[in-house]
Amino acid sequence: MTTAGPASRGQPGVLALEVVRGAAPADWDRCVQAVGGGPFHCAAWGRYRAAAAHKHSLFFAWSEPGSPLPVSVAVGIETALPGPLVARSIHFDAPPAGQPAPARAAGDIRRWMRNERGVADACLGSLDSDGGWEQRREPATRIEFHVEPASEDELLSRMRTLARRSIRRAVRAGITIDEDSPRLPEFVELYGATLRRLHRVKGVATTLGDAERLTQRLTSLRDAGVARLFLASASEVPVAGCLFTAFGSRSFYLLGGASEAGRQTGATAAILHRAMSRFSAEGYQRISLGGVSAGAHEADAADHGLYAFKLGLGAVPHPCRDVSVVVRPARRRLVTAARAARSSLLA
Repeated sequence: MTTAGPASRGQPGVLALEVVRGAAPADWDRCVQAVGGGPFHCAAWGRYRAAAAHKHSLFFAWSEPGSPLPVSVAVGIETALPGPLVARSIHFDAPPAGQPAPARAAGDIRRWMRNERGVADACLGSLDSDGGWEQRREPATRIEFHVEPASEDELLSRMRTLARRSIRRAVRAGITIDEDSPRLPEFVELYGATLRRLHRVKGVATTLGDAERLTQRLTSLRDAGVARLFLASASEVPVAGCLFTAFGSRSFYLLGGASEAGRQTGATAAILHRAMSRFSAEGYQRISLGGVSAGAHEADAADHGLYAFKLGLGAVPHPCRDVSVVVRPARRRLVTAARAARSSLLA
């Protein structure tokens, strides 16, 4: 545990920042719910993201002096460079939940990084956010699609013609949808096949890696109650799946995959309509369909098709911005070189 002391000395509403490395504090998820946090702030997400060599979870909590409960929380993932030289990189998937505002929290995190041995840099990510970490207007680095909760019929009415047509095609094809399927190995197969197709057709660089390991990690996330697999089947054979992570009142579309039969029958559109309807009925206040690159609205962008698909489902695009923070440039160069070497080995 690291106690950083007053996080914003000299400013009104002084808060103390406490950082716990490794396992989450016993009451962490209760605190996350109390400040309106989502899946990227919960303990299970920290375990999911840190389930690899040289990675550790970091749980950040801002509290008022004398208060036992935090007013803001965040989860960071630390990656340490193997070897005798200490070089650490931190990644936040999402801005903090609660108060202080992300811009103020970013300053506190910078000060904490400077006081930590070997920390080189941090990526301040913007998943499931309303913009990012900075108050000033800057160019977006990604676009995220949000859906306003509504009834099944209202959600369908918001969709464009092609999306509604896909859903009707899935119905005619006899597609059935399991709203909380345990069949994660088959879903990972669909996800891997989709990545290979995208690499072949569009040159997308993302690869699956260890399918068995991903299945184990997703199973742990589901067992913790913060992942839900919507799986579409034709004659009991899985043809498409969409995996959401959900916590508190927020849900986020994390991974998806489909076979050729799934694409031909419009199964993915049918799944997402079912998922949006279910999360709405269960009282979720935020439904996110994930993101695309900042330039995806351009017709020649590699992910323009995904942008158009999510737009057609009635989702609203929100510009978001990831931020890079560097506090030790020399060590940052070591971390960058190590990442590049690892990528070349995996290519």
